[in-house]
Amino acid sequence: MTAQLKTFHWSPREGMKMASKPSVVTVRFGDGYSQRRAAGLNAQLKTWSPVFRVQGEREIRALNDFLDAHAGYRAFLWRPPLVNRLVRVICPEWDVSNLGGYTDFSCRFEQVVI
Repeated sequence: MTAQLKTFHWSPREGMKMASKPSVVTVRFGDGYSQRRAAGLNAQLKTWSPVFRVQGEREIRALNDFLDAHAGYRAFLWRPPLVNRLVRVICPEWDVSNLGGYTDFSCRFEQVVI
């Protein structure tokens, strides 16, 4: 039995990028002909680059602790903007910028299948 996945509740700032790089297998033949197909059942996983702006020491600590607890490899649930469902993601890296009255967390979320 697997542990219950935690849900990430912070909302990203506007302007978040989403990348999609479908995984494709290509077979090339000697006459220049080639065939392509999806590489498995989950060949179109997404990657997002959200920035989360938080204020207050408690909220900064809560967000940082959440990311630290998942250590770049543990999955959690997140609802990306314009997506009407929760997706499983990992956050393999993030940067923290202290900007006076607020703090920005620039993250990379990668969709995973578990």
